[in-house]
Amino acid sequence: MKIEAKKPGHSFKKGDTILLFMPEPEGTKKPVLLPAEFSYVSKLLDLSYFKGKQAEVVFAPLADRPAVIICGTGKQSDTDAESLRRCVAGAVSLCREKSIKKIHVLVPAIQGIDNTTVLSSIAEGIYLSNYSFDRYKTKNKGNGKPLVETAVFHTAAKDAAAIMKKTALVCGNTLLCRDLINEISEKCDSRGMAREAKSLERIPGVSCTVYGKREIEKMKMGLLLAVNKGSAKPPMLVVLKYRGGRPGQKYVAIVGKGITFDSGGINLKPSGHIEDMRTDMAGAAAALYALKTAAELKLPVNLYAVLPLTDNMISPESFRPGDVYTAYDGTTVEIGNTDAEGRLILADALSYAVKVLRPEVIIDIATLTGSCLATFGEAVACYLTTDDDLGRLLEDAAASTGEAIWRLPFVKEYDDNMKSDIADICNMSSEKNAGTIMGGIFLKHFAGKGKWAHIDIASTARATKQRGYRPKEATGFGVRLLVETIINWKK
Repeated sequence: MKIEAKKPGHSFKKGDTILLFMPEPEGTKKPVLLPAEFSYVSKLLDLSYFKGKQAEVVFAPLADRPAVIICGTGKQSDTDAESLRRCVAGAVSLCREKSIKKIHVLVPAIQGIDNTTVLSSIAEGIYLSNYSFDRYKTKNKGNGKPLVETAVFHTAAKDAAAIMKKTALVCGNTLLCRDLINEISEKCDSRGMAREAKSLERIPGVSCTVYGKREIEKMKMGLLLAVNKGSAKPPMLVVLKYRGGRPGQKYVAIVGKGITFDSGGINLKPSGHIEDMRTDMAGAAAALYALKTAAELKLPVNLYAVLPLTDNMISPESFRPGDVYTAYDGTTVEIGNTDAEGRLILADALSYAVKVLRPEVIIDIATLTGSCLATFGEAVACYLTTDDDLGRLLEDAAASTGEAIWRLPFVKEYDDNMKSDIADICNMSSEKNAGTIMGGIFLKHFAGKGKWAHIDIASTARATKQRGYRPKEATGFGVRLLVETIINWKK
């Protein structure tokens, strides 16, 4: 999708499609009128039924005049950046239904919100709404296909061209992240993801090292190897590096969980839970595309993305409950449940980051626990951190991007729950409660003593229905959150 910005005052002609915005009136206030140059629309159409509710749309294909789409923004008192992103989803859906390939967006002035925020939010909403994944359809292929090829934003906002460039890069990579997660696990296995990561070396400042099974064995990553024991495909550890900062500037490391399919192992997942387990690499996908975005934006930071990759399958060689394996840092781990495998591969990757890469900050992102989904539903992810400043940075980024997160506490009393009778630590709590916190406690053991945060996106990585600009299936959650965090890291 191509997006561009123009200053107001452009003349429109028959064949153009114009997207206009109207808020929902509050109390006794009169409805907000359309821009003066479109006052004729009110004379040609009866808009009394149009309430201006968020995402409400009306389409007017006028004879001898430009076609007009009017989009409701909701009550002005409730309008913010996220509501603006959501409100345009209905307009994009209409464009796709009507095969409208180009739209002119008249960016409104909204009281209490600066013009740059209004522009960026509407642009993001349109870009992220314009998505579908239908590459495996043989009949009716293209129904619902992204048909909006160009969106021209008419705005008085300063730095509009820079906003468009950033929006295109960040949102474009979010769509690529969705594609990678939606891809079938047969193609998006450890080799496939490693190839995708390796392809980023074409970007200036990016290098990629891929460690195969033999190297992982030499490094003694016993937990990653344990999860891989039942697989016919090799494990891989991918280390992406972007050097955009000054010499000597310390790195941020993003560690992403890359379970390319999770059967649950011996603790097999039941029907109703196993069907979409190709999503279990969503953390690795988010980390990969966050680094790609940072490099393409030429951010002045130094950044690593560490991706431990394997599937979790069943075979006579599969690891079993009661087994004990040695992690990269020498910790012995009892397997309490083979379906708590993500924390195992993250533990080796975190230990590697701490010992070898030595970054100033580590953020891991993972579809880690079903408890996260049960607690927060599909709209909010959760996080735990050992550093309050890092926590505030993540929350500021969440507020800015609309990728909502909520902090959970580390409870010292729960540390005993992760102890093992036969090893240093167990990968499963002795109690069934507080599963998301317990997963965080396990990871904290391997995260070192520096600044670290764990983001659990099991709740937000995949959606069971469309919610505004977030589609059904893979959402790409985390890319925008991580990029905004990186942008603000050294401010």
